[in-house]
Amino acid sequence: MERQEILKIPTGLCSDSLIWHYDKNGEFTVKSAYLLACSRQHETNMDSTNMGLSSGEWKHLWKLKVPPNVRVFLWRAILNALPSMDNLVKRGIVQEALCPLCQVADESLMHLLFYCPHVEPIWFGSALGLDPRQLGVGCFVEWWKNFSSSGSCSSFWYAPRTLALKPERSIDNPSRPRPTTQQSQSSWSKPPHGTLKINVDASFSPNTGFATLAMVGRDSNGAMCFGKTWNCMALSPLMAETAALFKAIHFVENRGIHQAIFESDNQVLISSLQQSLRPLPWEAKTLIMHIRHLCVCHPGYSFVFVHRNGNRVADWIAHSSRTGQCPSYWAHRPPNILLKLLLDDVAST
Repeated sequence: MERQEILKIPTGLCSDSLIWHYDKNGEFTVKSAYLLACSRQHETNMDSTNMGLSSGEWKHLWKLKVPPNVRVFLWRAILNALPSMDNLVKRGIVQEALCPLCQVADESLMHLLFYCPHVEPIWFGSALGLDPRQLGVGCFVEWWKNFSSSGSCSSFWYAPRTLALKPERSIDNPSRPRPTTQQSQSSWSKPPHGTLKINVDASFSPNTGFATLAMVGRDSNGAMCFGKTWNCMALSPLMAETAALFKAIHFVENRGIHQAIFESDNQVLISSLQQSLRPLPWEAKTLIMHIRHLCVCHPGYSFVFVHRNGNRVADWIAHSSRTGQCPSYWAHRPPNILLKLLLDDVAST
């Protein structure tokens, strides 16, 4: 019996390999090891009463010639007491630590202040000309020590504001080179006639690894044709959302549907499927390769990134199902709150 169950496990499209899970690509680098060491050193320092700063360094901070609220902000940042998503997860306030701006990485303090793609241009375009990628530090305390010793503390407040005060230095100035980005949708839209649109999402609990996957299919009139949820274990939100897409493709394929648009609010996932992201994220690599393999036989399947506002229905279904708030018959008799979301999507098109 056990032998038969083992033989049912599908073989992967890629061979087994060692993974360095401290890096999003699963590859060991000196930089990732250094950042890990700095992070662990910072955790050790957090147990001390001075939180990594000497009494003289604290006095220097409180005497900075900047507005009082800036000094308080720096104080909270050094104590790691800002409401970043990873801190909110630790306190049980939210379930996911994914950055709400870029939706690419978890929102730690350093990501929030420096490494988020939405923040990097602000630093680089300011009078400081700071490139956060070249910081070479693993925690805010270490960065602040280096920065405060350079004598540029006042610039921490004034320099980033120059982007807002001087339009000619704006990052949106067409004279500055801008990276090309994928066109995405900010709200749900009806698919073309003869094509179904399938929205997928997942709700993931970082504490237990339990995830609920959800998909909902709608036609060119905006009417819900079908919907389904699955439960599984996952290592990250990305892995859970990739699994949701994988399940949705199998579901649609088994129904004999040949023209379908799959939408997800996970930009990393969609970029990976469009082969614009290399290397692939390690925790979702096998599933992504399976999806690519499936789609070779289905040229009518396409993948589109949509902002969270355009994926509200799938998001609600996934979260409500995981938390036990969604009735099991939702696909046949949508509850009022789900019905309202469906009607709002149709009205917005």
